[in-house]
Amino acid sequence: MQARRPLDWTIGAGRPLAERPEAVDLIVPIYGAAADLERCLTSVAARTDLVRHGLILVIDGPQDDAVESIVGAFASVASQILRNDARCGFVASVNRGMRASSRDVVLLNSDTIVTARWLDKLIDASISSGDIGTVTPLSNNATLCSVPRPFEENLIPTGFDAESFAELVGRVSARTYPRLPTGVGVCLFIRRALLDDIGYFDAERFGLGYGEENDFCMRALARGWLHIADDATFIAHAGHRSFGSSSSALQRTAARTLARQHPDYMPAIAAFMKTNPLASVHERIDSALRARKPVTARRGPRKVVHLVHGWPPRRHAGSELYAYWLAQRQLQWREVSVFTRMADAERAQGESVELADDGARVRTVTNNFVQRNPVARNALRDWTFERAFARFLAEEKPELIHIHHLAGHAFSLAGVAKRSGVPIVLQIQDWWFLCGRVNLFDFQWQRCSGPGISKCAQCAPLTRIAPAPLWNRVLHRMRRHAARQALSAAGAFVMGSQFIHNDYERSGLLPAGIPAFVLPYGVETATRKAREPARRPLRFGIVGSIVPHKGIHIAAEAFRGIHPSLATLHVWGDTSASPAYVETLRALGGDALTFEGTFAEDAKAAIFDSIDVLLVPSIGLESFGLAAREAMARGVPVVASADGALLEMFESGLCGELFPPRDADALQSIVLRLAIAPEIVDAWSSRLPRVKSVDEHAEEIEEVYEIVMGSIR
Repeated sequence: MQARRPLDWTIGAGRPLAERPEAVDLIVPIYGAAADLERCLTSVAARTDLVRHGLILVIDGPQDDAVESIVGAFASVASQILRNDARCGFVASVNRGMRASSRDVVLLNSDTIVTARWLDKLIDASISSGDIGTVTPLSNNATLCSVPRPFEENLIPTGFDAESFAELVGRVSARTYPRLPTGVGVCLFIRRALLDDIGYFDAERFGLGYGEENDFCMRALARGWLHIADDATFIAHAGHRSFGSSSSALQRTAARTLARQHPDYMPAIAAFMKTNPLASVHERIDSALRARKPVTARRGPRKVVHLVHGWPPRRHAGSELYAYWLAQRQLQWREVSVFTRMADAERAQGESVELADDGARVRTVTNNFVQRNPVARNALRDWTFERAFARFLAEEKPELIHIHHLAGHAFSLAGVAKRSGVPIVLQIQDWWFLCGRVNLFDFQWQRCSGPGISKCAQCAPLTRIAPAPLWNRVLHRMRRHAARQALSAAGAFVMGSQFIHNDYERSGLLPAGIPAFVLPYGVETATRKAREPARRPLRFGIVGSIVPHKGIHIAAEAFRGIHPSLATLHVWGDTSASPAYVETLRALGGDALTFEGTFAEDAKAAIFDSIDVLLVPSIGLESFGLAAREAMARGVPVVASADGALLEMFESGLCGELFPPRDADALQSIVLRLAIAPEIVDAWSSRLPRVKSVDEHAEEIEEVYEIVMGSIR
């Protein structure tokens, strides 16, 4: 059977040019999502001449008080407010709005943000040819009109908001108005002449939404109407908020209906994806984004992929910050891309988003740990992540892969990297390869003497499937094997301390013949400013994750008997991660303890400047101590547990102090001694050693890259 030829969406019927419309009507269907609706209508009111153009709000059934309040707030700028007595669905609501208008219309999702001159530019595009039936602007989340990457959900690039990114898009546009097989309903300009010709959306077949604009556009193509992208206009789109968790099912149903009604549709989309008529549009935008960070060629791999388990600003713990800082340095001399993950209950498992992050491509895949299969849920092997990572590597074609952490992904991604044939540097950031609880810290908050299959199965159960004792031993044996396989994929290891290197060497997990480099990490440093003399009450700070193994309860207990006039304890971090633990801390610390909340990464220097001493009371093992080095770089002395890699920071008593882990009485004695004699803090501060910078460490990593690539060649 001969394959069906794709429909030609580039040839119109040859209609004469239309006159420029004096006004159009905007149609915004409303169903829930109050916060997005408010942002949308605020942007429409600010960026649209609503004296000239009409705004029709179509409210789809009864709404909650928040939505009704927003509708009331914008009632004065709306030309019409239409209400469905009961929910009719997106398509019927849009049709009602279009029937209430006699002009060209723009369908606008209530989770969009419009930008300067958006409507005038859409009108300009609509009259560029007499056959144009629909116009779709560019957006961060609009399938074939998505930018910077097509057919992906993009976040607004780092350093931009919707307005400033729209300005960049407009500035680099050639106004070529590429032709499309279909418009996109996120924001769709529709000529009244087209509506008069073929009618409205098919509410019977496409009900609540998805697919209705594709069906409409296919019917328009059959009548010689054209669909174009306005490459000079950008609007922001949140995406799928009004449909909630039902969006995936709606999309699948719509796809089946489209395939039945329009057999040409999928071949047309496939042809579009293959030829990419918007390629020059993407290239101009990508070039403008890259121009913000010029690249200077040098030795080493020209393109590196970093694999890490989180990325700022969603996560900014030590491993994530380390990877981010290193990637930012490397962007000065090579292409960098990042494959990472996030937890987001509003997104489906495996759903991904793209971010252009100051020159780096960052792909973030959702993992909410909801897999029923315990092999995937416990990161032994996950086929969804394997396919996503393999696709990412095929697109990026790196010359080296730097694995920072596999947690949140799966051990098996190291195998995907190895099968690509690309050299691999594997960072060992903690004890995850050895311990299901990551840091050899058991369920009773006690130090583990070392892993063992039966012991691990009891301490960190990986499943409740009966018979659980048997399955947990099997799964921990599988985990041990998966860890060995992942480690064997590396061409070299990098570790931040001799302590963690020694632990892994004793475990027998490090494969023979693979070099391991112990390279203390660098931190963001600045010229150390003179600090004010310490005085009572001394301000002690803890910065980072508020979880039990960080030992914050030891510090809170130490401060319980200290009057706030002598010393206070300030804790920065996310209190929502473990609410029960936070309540325990409040009860222990009393008036001396203050939770300062979360913070932006660029506020960290100010935080360190606001305290006299940083506390690191960890009872779980630390593999390096990044926050401690950051504090020391700002001239802040550190009091820390005498364990793990913290032992390698300084000689106790010279420029800070180490105390026995878990010993709240010993910590209290140190705090009281410093509060009574604040000049000790000043003396420590003056003797702090110089801290290695990120730039210096980045150069050390370059040497590792050259060694690994040389061994492959």
